[in-house]
Amino acid sequence: MTSNLHADPDGMAVLAGRIEEIAGRLHTMVTAGLAPPPSGRDEVSRAVSDAVGRAAREIERDLADGAREARAFAAALREQAGAIGAADDITVAPTG
Repeated sequence: MTSNLHADPDGMAVLAGRIEEIAGRLHTMVTAGLAPPPSGRDEVSRAVSDAVGRAAREIERDLADGAREARAFAAALREQAGAIGAADDITVAPTG
């Protein structure tokens, strides 16, 4: 029973679009690559670059996971908005 449910399907769809935009930005960050090249050829520069590169790859994995989860949430939100909108369109004939 949804008689006590108050929802704005259009607002939910707009929010889903904004979440998808954020997911796209996260994906852009991942594809841009966060690991810097070594600043020099010496051992210290390479070691620092390797350490930062490892940390960057972990962050990139987390960003990619976050983008996937955000897209999944947006899809679920959009689906629910559609279902609520469809339910609002159903007219029930009065009984009695």
